[in-house]
Amino acid sequence: MPAADKPTLLAWLQTALELELATIPPYMVALLSIQLPGNRASAEIIRSVMIEEMLHLALIANVINAVEGKPRIDARAIPSYPLQMQFEGKPFADRQFAVDLAPFSPTAIATFLKIELPHQPPHPELLEAKIVVPAPTIGEFYSKIVDLLIELDGKEALFTGDPTRQIGEDFYWSSGGSIIKVTDLETAKAALALVINQGEAAPAPDSPADAKLGQPLAMGHYFRFREIEAGRRFAAGDDPFGEPSGDSIAVDYDAVYPIMISPTSASYANDPDLTKLNEDFNRRYTAMLQEIEQGMNGAPKALYTAIMDGMHGLTPVAHEMMKHSINGNAEGKTGCPTFEWLPA
Repeated sequence: MPAADKPTLLAWLQTALELELATIPPYMVALLSIQLPGNRASAEIIRSVMIEEMLHLALIANVINAVEGKPRIDARAIPSYPLQMQFEGKPFADRQFAVDLAPFSPTAIATFLKIELPHQPPHPELLEAKIVVPAPTIGEFYSKIVDLLIELDGKEALFTGDPTRQIGEDFYWSSGGSIIKVTDLETAKAALALVINQGEAAPAPDSPADAKLGQPLAMGHYFRFREIEAGRRFAAGDDPFGEPSGDSIAVDYDAVYPIMISPTSASYANDPDLTKLNEDFNRRYTAMLQEIEQGMNGAPKALYTAIMDGMHGLTPVAHEMMKHSINGNAEGKTGCPTFEWLPA
């Protein structure tokens, strides 16, 4: 571990912010590529994870602000796809992989499982010897941030940020969990513990599904994606690293728009309609990110506009692109948003 200093802490927290931001477009594309009414259970699982990633973005921003940092979302912070993710530390064979903007498919789910891999996977394969995560898994990365917070808080006055810059329930709400204002070490630990638990929590063997609400077992992102991969829910008593034995899930990888994987703006050079739609999407996406950054830096009301207008406004444009065949594409692929930074 590097020397315990505040610049290291702020750099790690910015990496965490960019990491959470980078997962949202791939999850969103896979979700929107599903042709409803099919795959409803899978769509709800992906949607639940995406919403929680948005909550994690806000929680990390609160930690950054609490230690007098400045959350940054700009052209440097957003990735291009395919995104190369590299995890440092223990040399797991699958700790370097590309993340595409891709339709709902076995390949996409396999990638999501790699992203959300929990701490200490059951059978890691060792190797001989553009987001770089300084840990083997996301959960371990956040644990390292917590350790650094604890160490620095014992040496200096760390939580000296302006409390009015904290995002609270008045400005952020969702079904993904409660926002936590960060003002000291304990609230910082609570915020990051929520991020870790939502990402890594295994299905509890003694916690059956809530029959009244019909909700599945509370579990981390990896295990939710495992349910899609297996086509079956986890049941109480299941080995979380084994096969789910609960109710089956109907998974149809053919009921999906045949979108182009990880396109760029140049992919639509011969299609004026898709070029226009993609530019519209990217301008909306960029404006939404700018509003989110404003919301994280002292203007929390901007989050309301970003979520209610920005996020909701992206969906119909993306769907229109996914229904539009790309002119001249021999494989019959349809459009897909490129999630590029395109300021006004």
